[in-house]
Amino acid sequence: MRTGKEPAIYNKTMTLATTEYSQAIGSGIVKLSAKCRGFYPVQLAFKTGTSGTAYITIPAGGMWGEDNVDKIPSTIYFQCPTAAQVLEILAWEA
Repeated sequence: MRTGKEPAIYNKTMTLATTEYSQAIGSGIVKLSAKCRGFYPVQLAFKTGTSGTAYITIPAGGMWGEDNVDKIPSTIYFQCPTAAQVLEILAWEA
């Protein structure tokens, strides 16, 4: 994880459609954002096994972001209904 003002960048390929993937983001994160590189929705969750049932939707072409995320778990979970998409994640440390 990087320190200072430069965020850590994660590009996570979702090879298969409707399959849950995860990304560890570590602790000490104060800001987090995510978007699909392609024009497709992504389902984002904070507990394993829930990206298909209890999730928030990042709409096609949209971005999700939160400040003051010290209470978010150290791993996020996500899936896309379209195969071969990339989730771009930015994570800023304190």
